[in-house]
Order: sequence, then C-alpha cells, then structure tokens
Amino acid sequence: MAFRCSNCGYRSVKWLGRCPNCGEWDTFVAEEESTPETQTGASGTWIGEALRPINEIDLAEVKRLSTGIGEVDRILGGGIVPGAVILFGGEPGIGKSTLLLQIAEKIAGQYGVVLYVSGEESAAQIKLRASRLGVNNPQLFVLAEQTLSRITRAVEQVSPHVLIVDSIQTTLSEAAPGEAGSVRQLREVSAALTQLTKARGLATFLVGHTTKEGGFAGPKTVEHLVDVAIYLEGSRGEEMRILRSVKNRFGGTNEVAVFQMGKQGLREITDPSRFFLSDDERENPRPGTAIVPILEGTRPILVELEALVAPTGGYGAPQRRTTGLDYNRILLLLAVIEKRLGINTGGADVYLSIAGGLETRERAADIGVIAAIVSSLRNRPLPTGYVLVGEVGLTGEVRGVRRLRERVNEAEKLGYTHAVIPAGAALRTKIELIPVKTVEDAMTALQLT
Repeated sequence: MAFRCSNCGYRSVKWLGRCPNCGEWDTFVAEEESTPETQTGASGTWIGEALRPINEIDLAEVKRLSTGIGEVDRILGGGIVPGAVILFGGEPGIGKSTLLLQIAEKIAGQYGVVLYVSGEESAAQIKLRASRLGVNNPQLFVLAEQTLSRITRAVEQVSPHVLIVDSIQTTLSEAAPGEAGSVRQLREVSAALTQLTKARGLATFLVGHTTKEGGFAGPKTVEHLVDVAIYLEGSRGEEMRILRSVKNRFGGTNEVAVFQMGKQGLREITDPSRFFLSDDERENPRPGTAIVPILEGTRPILVELEALVAPTGGYGAPQRRTTGLDYNRILLLLAVIEKRLGINTGGADVYLSIAGGLETRERAADIGVIAAIVSSLRNRPLPTGYVLVGEVGLTGEVRGVRRLRERVNEAEKLGYTHAVIPAGAALRTKIELIPVKTVEDAMTALQLT
C-alpha cells in the first residue's frame, strides 16, 4: 500500500496531512501497488520510430490538420499535429463539448473519420446538441462509453484522424485498481491513450475537469504527459469565452482566442479589440476609464480599464476590489499614487475592473490603472483618443514594455490619435507619441494634475 498526492502526484509510503512537494493539505489518497502485468496499459507499449540522426528528419512529413476555426488553429501553432495529445479543460457548462463538436464536424468534413467518445452523455444527448449546432456529418462517429478497452477497439475499428474523449475523469481502465477519476486511474488512462495516439498517428483531445482554483483536476503528471494544454474560460452568465493555451510543444504559450456563445454554438472573434471596446467610449471618454493595449501571447488587445473611487463615509476600513487585475499590484500602485503624486486614497473605496471580463497580469497596464484611479477621484475624463502603456516602478518612474510597436500599431488601427509611452522608445507611427519618464509627467500630459 502506498499513498499519492492527488494534486501533484508525489508518492509516499505513509499518509501525510500536507504534501511536502506542493504544500497542499489533505490530498493524499491510497493506491494499490502496481504489478508488472498491469503497467503496460490497455493499448500496449508504444515502440516508437526507427533510430535516425536529427539532420535526416524531414519536417515535411509533419502535416498539421486544420480545425476549420482560424482562432483555434492559431493558438495550437497552426493546426493539430498528428500524434499530439491535447488536454482541454474548463468549468462545467462553459462550452467545452460544444466547441469540440464544432471542431469535430469541420475536421470530419475536411479529412475524414473523427471519433467522439463521451462518458458523460448518451448518444441521443450528443445528437440533440449536434442538431442545434447543425452538425450532421456521416464521417463523425459517436460512442457513449467509459471503458478504455472498448474505446481502443472502436479506434481500431474506424481508424479516426482525431479522437475526442469527453471526459478523462469518466474513463475507466480495467488494468488499474480504483474507480474512475481516481489518481491511479487518471494516470493509467492518460498513459494508455497517449500510447495509442502515438502508435496510430492520430490526434487526441482529452477533456479534463478543472478545480475551484482554475487548474486541471487530477495529478500534475497528466498535464506533463500531454503535448498541449488549453483552457476554455468565461462565465456561464455571459456570452464571451476565452480559449487560452498554457502549454504547447508545437507553438507559443499564453496565446488566447476569443469566442462569443450563441444559439449556433461558439463564434470566433477575429478582432477582439473592437469586441472589447465601444465606439462611444473612444469618442466620449468618461471619468475613471482608460484605454490600455495589453499583450496576450503575441496578440495586442486594447481593453478598457474602469475605476471607481468613492469616499468610505467613515464606516470601517476602505475597500479594495479588483476584477481581472492583480490585487497585490493594485495595492502597490495605490501606494505610488499617495507617495509620488501626493493624492490620499486612504479614505476612499477603490474598485477596478477590465470591461468585458478579460483578465491580465501585465505590468504594462500600470500607468493606465493609475490614470483611471486619478481620473475617477478628480471626476475628470482623460483626453479623447488617448491610449496608455507603461510599467510603473516603486519610485514612480515609467519603464519600457515589450513589443511596444505592436501595441501602438493596434491603437492606430482602431483610430486612436495619442499614445502615452515610456520615454526612450523610438517608434515611427502616425499616432502622436507622448513619452513620459515619471507618473508625474504622465498625469501632467493627461491634464489630471
């Protein structure tokens, strides 16, 4: 008998209250010792390819499969690589199955057979969703099954180009003890499906549940095993969904794609800056708002920062609330405002958010956050047509940010006329650049002093 942490996979010969590896409490669960006969998995051992020198490997042999959705192809690095295992996570009801069914229908129409395996819904339930989405391709096969051996036989029977398993937590391997979703089962099923994927040269989507902290449920060994890990984020009460890449062996990470949920499924938003901004805000800015070009992966997106600063009225400690921004970073910027600008915010409640539900931890939004807070406090809007970008240090200096040219070009494309940027940046653009060295210079340029 041994014990393994359900969060990170750390193994111990005795039960521990707190995992010494990841620090989580009450995560150790018992698991049976493996026998040599049960370690292979249901799909057998993958023996790999022939031994070759690296200079003789031809990249032309790798032909990516297009999902038929440009934004999904972009965050995957140009499409699906045959032999890749993709972990697809998200909260219940966020739209994972809907998006995967749309992808499956488009791939089936372009390349041939796709096998969609569901351990949570019956075939009739999947057909109901497919009818609503207009999915009716005869090359898309559906199987309601939880047993790994039967899934393997179905793959051998239809030889799909893409396999979708919804979800990995409901799949059960007879070669491992425990119930579906346990630590041992997740490791065994993931390893077996990975072997099957590599051996047959197909591509596999593994749908995974997420924890309340937003990470993939199950041991971290599963996330390390797959080639790509992506999340579908958003609120079920809102139409916007964000597909985010957190791991990609075949492309960049931290890329995002924006979708809008509708009756016909998820529709890609190819120009998210226009989606998050309104024409009225650009032409008639309000007190407490600032436009900031943030960077998601390699894509610049213009977002609207909103601040509300109101007196506490003498009732208790002042409130600090943020949505979509780093709370600790906001506290630091409030200290900079008090120290460097001489503006007292200790007797006021401060609320900050990003319009549209997007989240960012970029420090390039620092100067925009400060401007929005001061604008709300003074009840004075920023000048029309301004965007702001720059990191703010503890001494109040405005520091440079990466890929400044792309950010300014995005603002120019949307019709903005002025950009407050860190001093020292050499750019050639039609926008009038306003270089600033300190937050004092920035507030003077914005007429907020």
